[in-house]
Amino acid sequence: MAISVGQFTIMDYNDAITLTGFISSNHNKSVKYDGNNELYTPNFPTSNLILTPSLFIAGSATDLMISGTHVQSVIWKRKSNLQTGENSLSAGESMGAGFPKALTVSSQPFSATVFSVEYICTIVYHDPTVDLDITYKNSITFNKVTEGNNVAIAEVSADPGLAFKNKLPASTKLTAELFRGAVEDISNLTYQWQELIGSTWTNIAGATSKDLTVNQTDVDSMQQYRVILSDSVVGDNYTSDPVTVLDFQDPIQVVIKSTGGSVFKNGVGSADLTAQLFQNGSEIDAGGSEYTYAWAKIDKNGSSTSFAANSKTVAVGTADVDVKSTFVCTVS
Repeated sequence: MAISVGQFTIMDYNDAITLTGFISSNHNKSVKYDGNNELYTPNFPTSNLILTPSLFIAGSATDLMISGTHVQSVIWKRKSNLQTGENSLSAGESMGAGFPKALTVSSQPFSATVFSVEYICTIVYHDPTVDLDITYKNSITFNKVTEGNNVAIAEVSADPGLAFKNKLPASTKLTAELFRGAVEDISNLTYQWQELIGSTWTNIAGATSKDLTVNQTDVDSMQQYRVILSDSVVGDNYTSDPVTVLDFQDPIQVVIKSTGGSVFKNGVGSADLTAQLFQNGSEIDAGGSEYTYAWAKIDKNGSSTSFAANSKTVAVGTADVDVKSTFVCTVS
């Protein structure tokens, strides 16, 4: 008697999806201006500013802006300190024709009177499940800092970036920088890195260096960090804006492979069941050492019992199957 075991999942969506995202930049958000030599660092006409929007459905690691799937429109606007409301892009500011619809700034947006420019990206996404258009808006602001003024700005840079995906890279390095005008100050400074736990900024024990190494295992979905720099001579403290480190994971699919098929006949048969894990189209944890595997058996009456613990492969014989048994592997 052949028995076919299948699973069917019904999902009920009552509300539209939740969107999240960010705008990544190839330059820091502070542009230094040397008034004596009339030089900007970085200088966008020679080293173009590239702003790349990312859009995600909450709980998914797929960047919708890569393919543009169901993205109806993308509009970039700008707002300087001299402007009110959102305005059209200026000369030398253009959006790419293809996705991810990055904004390229090849002109100099700053002047003697313009010291702040905000770039706003508005994305309209069509949710096919509920047949609704959802608008998501994000922005990023760049400031001009003039050498010789008394403004001190604490910043955090990241190498190689602020995102992990599928446990790669293994770590990223956050670096604290204090700029006085257009010049970085590295003298007489002490550092204290903090992370946001709940709603409280908490000191990270031992994190008192200019650099902070953040491992992929330190971030569960997302984690915010900031640094407090103290100048022992001036006696002031400077706190950076928070930076958000993201951890994206493609979902892991469990496929159970049987060496003896799915049918025993006349009380005769055996099989080795192996839980294979696939992520982003490739098999992971082939050796079975990275995750734990807990097996359960559901008998013909629907009763569930523990079958084996922490074993990627389990042996099944006729004694384990009375008419019908379903073997379930939970990976953690």
